[in-house]
Amino acid sequence: MEYFLTAAWCRFSIQLALLWIVIAMSGTACSQEPSANTKRGVQLDISLPITTRGSALAIDSLTGIAAGVSDQGGVSARITVVLHYRSDTDDGAATTFEDALRLARALARPEFRRLRIVSYVDGPIRGHAVLPIMASDALLVTSDAVISDAAVAEVGGVGDDTIVVAYESVAARRGVFPVEVAGALVGPAQELVLATKLDGKREFASGEKLQTLRREGGGWKEEVWSSPTQRLVLFSARLVSARIATQAVDSLDQAREVLDLAELKPMNDSLIGKDRIAGILEVSGAVSRDRVRRWELNLAKAGDAGELNTVVVKIDSAGGDLEASLRLAGTLASTTAPLTRSIGFVENQSRGDAVLIALACKPLHLHPDARLGGPGGQAIDTANIRPLAEAIEQIALDTGRPLPLIIGLLDPAAKVFRFTSSKTGQVRYGSESGFAGNDNLDRGDADRNDESEWQRGEAIDLQEGLTATAAIELGLAEGQAKSVDELAATLGLDQVPQPITDRGLVHFIEWIGGMKGVSIFLLMIGMVALSMEAGAPGVSIPGFVSLIAFSLYFWIQFLNGTAQWLEVLAFALGVFCIAIEVLVLPGTGVFGIGGLCLLVLGVVLTSQTFVIPRNTYQFEQMTRSLWLVVGGAGAIIVGFALLRLLLPNKTLFKHLALETPDLESLDRAERLADYEYLLGQTGIATTPLRPAGRARFGDDIIQVLSDGTPLNQGDKVKVIEVRGNRVVVASQD
Repeated sequence: MEYFLTAAWCRFSIQLALLWIVIAMSGTACSQEPSANTKRGVQLDISLPITTRGSALAIDSLTGIAAGVSDQGGVSARITVVLHYRSDTDDGAATTFEDALRLARALARPEFRRLRIVSYVDGPIRGHAVLPIMASDALLVTSDAVISDAAVAEVGGVGDDTIVVAYESVAARRGVFPVEVAGALVGPAQELVLATKLDGKREFASGEKLQTLRREGGGWKEEVWSSPTQRLVLFSARLVSARIATQAVDSLDQAREVLDLAELKPMNDSLIGKDRIAGILEVSGAVSRDRVRRWELNLAKAGDAGELNTVVVKIDSAGGDLEASLRLAGTLASTTAPLTRSIGFVENQSRGDAVLIALACKPLHLHPDARLGGPGGQAIDTANIRPLAEAIEQIALDTGRPLPLIIGLLDPAAKVFRFTSSKTGQVRYGSESGFAGNDNLDRGDADRNDESEWQRGEAIDLQEGLTATAAIELGLAEGQAKSVDELAATLGLDQVPQPITDRGLVHFIEWIGGMKGVSIFLLMIGMVALSMEAGAPGVSIPGFVSLIAFSLYFWIQFLNGTAQWLEVLAFALGVFCIAIEVLVLPGTGVFGIGGLCLLVLGVVLTSQTFVIPRNTYQFEQMTRSLWLVVGGAGAIIVGFALLRLLLPNKTLFKHLALETPDLESLDRAERLADYEYLLGQTGIATTPLRPAGRARFGDDIIQVLSDGTPLNQGDKVKVIEVRGNRVVVASQD
C-alpha cells in the first residue's frame, strides 16, 4: 500500500512539473512576443527649421507608420521610430512655436501609442525645435549634441507665460525632461541647480523650490547648471549624467544596437502609400501664367472631388515665367487638406525658374541623368529676384531647404559659399558677406558671422545647374528614380498615379506635342500643302490639309506655353502677304519679302518664350528655331517640286492642271489663226486665268491672257485687245 502511494505521489509530482514547464514556456513566449516586435525600427528625418509643412509631413508619416502596425495574436505590435533631427544644415532656431507645438502635441496622440518615439540628436539644436524632442519617449545623443536657447526666436530671447506653460506641460506629461529644465530652457534666465542628496537621489531645483531647499539645509550637494546671467546649455555629457538622455552613442548604427533593433530602416517617405490617393501633374514645356492657372485648377478640382490627396509632380521644363513658377511652387509647398503632400520627380530637366517648382516638392527625386537648375527659358538676374525674395524665402522655409542654394540656382550672378563651424562641424550656406540679410534663414543671428567660428570654403558652382548626385549631396533632393513607376514603388504608393488633366483630348494633344519632331513635322506638312495650294489655287484639298496642320501646330505651342496671339498674328499676316504677292500683285516683291519675314518671325517666336537670347539655353533654343525655319523653307521647295511632279502626270490630279500643249500643232494653229473677230466679244473662262488660261466664246475655246487680274473658272470675260494670236481679256463684272 505504501508503495502505491509513493508511486502515485511521484506521478503527481512529475505531472505538476510538466505543467509548470509548459506554463513557464508559454509565459516566456508571451513575454518574448513584444520583444520580437520591437526589432522593427524606422528612421524619420526631421528637417530644420521645423515648418508648417514639415510638421504636417512628419505627422502624416507617423500616421502612415502607425496604420501599418498590426495586431498579432491579440498582442499589439510596437515599432520604434527614431526621429533624426537633421542639424547638418540648420539648428532649428527659426522654428516657430506654433509649428513645434503642433508636432509635440501630435506625438501624444492615442493612435501613436503603438509607436515608441525616440529622438536622436547629433548636433546643436536651438529654438522651438527643442519642444518636440521633449515630447518623445526617449532621447539619444552623440558627443556633438547641444540643446539650448529654446526661445531664441522670441522677443528678447525669452518666452512668454503661455510658451513657458506649454513647455512645462509637455515635459511633465512625457517625463523625459524635468519640468525645471524645460522652464530654464525657454523662460527668463534663472539659477538652476542639480541637487544630490546623501541617499543619492537627485532632483532639479530653481526659483522658489531652490530657495526652500537652501533654507532647509541638510546634506546635499549642489551643481549649478545655469545662473541669472548665464542661460542653460545642455551638452551631451550633461544630458546623459542627468539621465535626460538614455545614452550617448556615436552613430545611428550604435543607436540601433542600444535600442535592440535588428534593422533601422530609413523612412525616406517609404510608407506614405497608406491611404494615399495620388495623381500625376505633368509640368512639361514652357511655364506660363495660363498654364499655371490650368494646373492649379486641375489640382483644386481633383482635390475637392476627393480624387487625390497626394500629387506627384513630373517635371521636364526649362521654365519661362518666374512669377508663374513661383506661384505654382507656393501652391505645392504649402499644401493643405485635401492635398497634403507634393512629391517631385525631375524626368529630364528643371531649369531656370522651373527649379522652384521642383524644390517646392518634398520628397524630390531625380532621374540619374536629370539636371536641376541652370540657364532656362527666362534670363533671370538679381533685379528679377529682388521683388520676389520674400516669397522665395517662404518656399525655403516651408521645405526646409537652404535659401542661398535656391537663389544661386536662380541667379547666375549669385555666389554661394559653404561655411563650416570649427566648433561643431555644422555646414551652412551663404554669400560672400556671410549670413546677412536674405542669405540667412535665422534673421538676427549675429553670432553666425563670427569668422573665428565659421570658416568659408570655396564657392559652389551652380551656374550650369546640378546633377542628381550633387543635388542630393547638397540636401536639395532626397533620392533618385529612373521612372515614375520606380518612384511609386519606392514611396510605397498602392499603384502608379494617373495623370491629372481637365480633358482627355488636351492631355492627348500635350502628349503628342511632347514628342520630339512632331512640331517640325506639322510645320513642314503645312508648308508643303500651302505651297501646293498656292501653285494651283482652288484645289481646296491641300489648303484644307495646310489649315489642319497649322492649327495643330499652334495649338500644341499654346499648350506648351510658347505661343501667344502675337506670334499667331505675325504668322497669319505673313501668309496673307505672300498670297497677295502670288495672286494679286505678282512681281512687286514688297509683299513677298515682307510676308516671308513675318512668317519666319512667327515660327521663331512660336517655338520659344523670349525674343532676344540672353543665356546659353536661349541661344541653343534660338538655333533650334532657326533650323525649324530652314526646314519650313525646304518644305516649300519640296511642295513646289511635288506640284510640278504630281499634277501633270497623276490621274487623280490631271483635271486640276492644264494639259501640256503639242508645240508643233500649236505653232501651226497660231500661224493660221486670226482672232480679230473676237475683239469686244464676251465669253466664259473655262480655266483659272493666272494670268494665262482658256475661255469659251460661242463654240470656240481659245487660249487667252488676262490683263493682270486673276480670274477664276466660270468668270465672265471680255476681249479688250487682239494682236495676232494673242488675245487679252478682262473681267466683264
